[in-house]
Amino acid sequence: MEKKLSVDGMSCMHCSGKVKKYLEANNAISNIVVDHEKNEALFSCDSSVNIDVIAKDITELGYPAKEK
Repeated sequence: MEKKLSVDGMSCMHCSGKVKKYLEANNAISNIVVDHEKNEALFSCDSSVNIDVIAKDITELGYPAKEK
């Protein structure tokens, strides 16, 4: 399934890279696109992924996130 997160606070490629690296560490997530200019992360995942946990973890990285 396709998911989209709103991710605030990303101001550069380094910021979006940190979010992408976190998402890439999860084997159930693929097709990841993180765009700091649009403040969003798009990805595919299976039903085992808890989107609330993903958003919480990204928020803990310093980029407030929530599902769009």
